Amino acid sequence: MHVRLLLIVLMSLSAPLSHALQNDANQPIKIESDKAERNDEKGTTVYEGAVVIRQGTIKIRADKVIVYSERNKVDRIVCIGKPAHYQQQPKPEDGLVLASGDTIEYHLAADRIDLLKNASLEQNGTTITGEKIHYDLKAEVVKASSGDNPKQRIQMVIPPSNQKEGN
Repeated sequence: MHVRLLLIVLMSLSAPLSHALQNDANQPIKIESDKAERNDEKGTTVYEGAVVIRQGTIKIRADKVIVYSERNKVDRIVCIGKPAHYQQQPKPEDGLVLASGDTIEYHLAADRIDLLKNASLEQNGTTITGEKIHYDLKAEVVKASSGDNPKQRIQMVIPPSNQKEGN
């Protein structure tokens, strides 16, 4: 039962990344952690201790990863760290997308990644930081906010080579 469920979790992790390199979805998923625990009643699998998830160009690093599933289908993955890291190469011609935050929530049905607290997203030298960043993978839309902290502001850095593109 655990092996079958783990395979379902792993297959679901890659399915919604429609803009990932086509080859990523065909790559095996590898998870490394110090320990793992599956709770069938709650529909959760928890990986702890220097968790690393790899599939093609996708790499996730966190202290703890919680996979939430309903009816044997993964619907949300939460990565916790100081910070947790996510990277992916969306297209062959694009640079790596590098994301981090104390919490990274991956909503599979919505095809969205939420970076929460100390959030950062970088691609091709352009960086955006803030308390919250919502990254819509399908629409390739990024929304950043200062969260509930009026003293915290978002910051964006655009390198000179990208300024001509209208960023």
